[in-house]
Amino acid sequence: MSQLDRAHQVACDVARDAGKVILSYYGNPEIATQTKPDQSPVTEADKAADALILDRLRTAFPDDGTLTEESADDGSRFGKSRLWIIDPLDGTRDFLAQTGDFSVHIGLCVDGQPVLGVVYQPVRQALYHAIRGGGAFMDSNGTSTQIRTSRRSEPGELRVGISRLNPDEGLGKCLAASGLAPRAVAMGASVKHMALARGDLDAVLNLSPAEQEWDTCAPEVILVEAGCTVSDGDGKPMKYNQKDLYRHRGSVWSNGLCHPLMLRVIAPCLPEEDPIV
Repeated sequence: MSQLDRAHQVACDVARDAGKVILSYYGNPEIATQTKPDQSPVTEADKAADALILDRLRTAFPDDGTLTEESADDGSRFGKSRLWIIDPLDGTRDFLAQTGDFSVHIGLCVDGQPVLGVVYQPVRQALYHAIRGGGAFMDSNGTSTQIRTSRRSEPGELRVGISRLNPDEGLGKCLAASGLAPRAVAMGASVKHMALARGDLDAVLNLSPAEQEWDTCAPEVILVEAGCTVSDGDGKPMKYNQKDLYRHRGSVWSNGLCHPLMLRVIAPCLPEEDPIV
């Protein structure tokens, strides 16, 4: 078994176990919840899943770096070739709203390039996973199926995923101006990205100022292996293991055929220029 294959197996097992931890808190009206400086919520479930994932990955791969939404970044990741990028509970608002639309993200970058992605949806018990160059797969109900994105390209038939509980006003204006507002499908967190990987959506647009590396790393590997195109709002590749973790230029995910259209749709609502960092 290669080092990457071992990492893939460990990540899949850890994601499932983190999902079990999250479900042990699900539906509890008394769950402890705090508000972070960016006004997003964090719960006991986020922290418990984070602790489990970090402990397991650091035990299995002690020489690798880690970057996770719920733990302090000490900067040691910059000296590491291999970096795990983790969101222990992507979609905390959906978790609290009990929509079922939340996931565990575990991604691995090597020299800044995403090479492995695992996204687990605990309520649906659906595990999405991919290794760069090896295809994308969904494991559900005891069956593993290779998944591919859609081949639709005509504007009138496209389905565009947008955030349900964290909508962006600017993106709404872009969709309205392009005539695609009726084609928008509101879904939670990275559930919409996996719908794109399966072919149930044709694009996903995000202009949230809160989107960061752990939101995009694991899904990116899966979507690329499912035949999708992934970029920032300018059409440039997204970078990883950066000092500034935010996606200031938004993110555009598509089946590839409609990517030029999606870039035109989002362009009027992008910030005028990159922030100085």
